[in-house]
Amino acid sequence: MRTNPRYLILSFFGILFFTGCTSKQWYKGNTHVHTLLCGHADSSPEAVTAWYHERGYNFLCLSEHNQFIDPASVTMPANKRDDFILIPAEEVTGGSMAHSTALNIDGIVDPRLVHPSGANKTQVIQAHVHGAEQQNGHSILNHPNFHYRNSAEDIRPVEGLHLFELHNGHPAVNNFGDHEHDSVEEIWDDLLTDGMLIYGVSSDDAHHFKDLGPDRSNPGRGWVMVEADSLTPDAISEAMYRGRFYATSGVVLSVADRNENRVSVKVNESATERELSSSFVVGHKVAEGESGYLIQLIGERGAILEEVRGTKATFAVPSDSGYVRAKVTYTRSVEDEYENFYAWMQPVFTDGRSHFDKEY
Repeated sequence: MRTNPRYLILSFFGILFFTGCTSKQWYKGNTHVHTLLCGHADSSPEAVTAWYHERGYNFLCLSEHNQFIDPASVTMPANKRDDFILIPAEEVTGGSMAHSTALNIDGIVDPRLVHPSGANKTQVIQAHVHGAEQQNGHSILNHPNFHYRNSAEDIRPVEGLHLFELHNGHPAVNNFGDHEHDSVEEIWDDLLTDGMLIYGVSSDDAHHFKDLGPDRSNPGRGWVMVEADSLTPDAISEAMYRGRFYATSGVVLSVADRNENRVSVKVNESATERELSSSFVVGHKVAEGESGYLIQLIGERGAILEEVRGTKATFAVPSDSGYVRAKVTYTRSVEDEYENFYAWMQPVFTDGRSHFDKEY
C-alpha cells in the first residue's frame, strides 16, 4: 500500500473519542457517492466534493461506475480545510450480479474482472475483491439487498472480503428486507455466525444533490466514523479493513470503545440532534416504537444478549458467543408513525478469527 503519513487537525465533526492510544483520532467520511459522470446523478465532482467539505466531513470517495476519478483532477474548494481529503475509489459494477467499492486504489480496476463470462454471483464478488487488490486497494461489497441481489450464501464463500454495506442511504436498496427477504443486518449476523470476518459500512450512495425528498438519493443519510492515526488514504482504508470504525445512519457516538473484555457506548446527543435536524435525512419508518435511545448487545444469529434504554452502556463480553456487537437505535415520533436512526459498532470476536483488530 502507498504510505504518506501526515498528522492533521481534526474538524469539530471529526473529534469524538480516543480509545487507549491518544495518537488515534476519529474521522467522518463517505465511501460511496456519484457524480454526473455516471449519467444518472445531477452534480459535478467538484460540486459533490464541496457539499461534503462544507458539512464537516473529513474524507470522501468519488466512486463512479467502472470509472476512476483521479482526486488530483478534481478542483478542491477554495477554502479547503487541511482536514479534508479525497480517497481514490471506483464502484466496480458487475451488471446485475454485484457492485462493490474499490477503496483507495491506484487506478481503474481491470474491466475484464468486472463481470467474468459465465461466472456466478460469488465468483463475480471474488473477482471484484481480486481487482481491488491488484490496484492496491480493498473491496467493499455494495448494497446486497438492492433488488435482493446478494444473499448470505452468495457472500459467504468469498475470500478476502472483509467489508460490506450494512446500510445504504439510497431509497431503493431494501436495507430492512421484507416478509420474504432478510434485512442486511440479518445477513450480517448469518455471515458472522458462520465464522466470516466481515465489517459493516454505512454510505450515502448519493446521486441527487439538487432535488431533495424521501424518494430521492440524497446525501447525508449514511457515513462511517473511522479511528485512524492520521488522515491519509492509506491510514483510513487500513483502519476500515481492520474494523476500526463504526457505521451510522444519523446517531453520533462520543464513546465507541471495544476490546476482548468489554464494549462501551455513549451517545453524543447534541451532535445527533444536529445531524437529524437536516432536511435531507430520512429514517427507517416503523409503525410502533418508543421514543428515545436503545443500546443493544447482539450475539450469534442476531440474538439480543442485553439492552439498555438510555444514552450510555457498558457490556461485558461473554466467552460463549463467537462474536458480539453493539447497536444504538434512536427512535422519534413522526405524525402517526415512528422513525429509527442507528449506529452500528463492529463485532468483538471471541473465537480467535480476527487478527486485524488486535491493536485496536
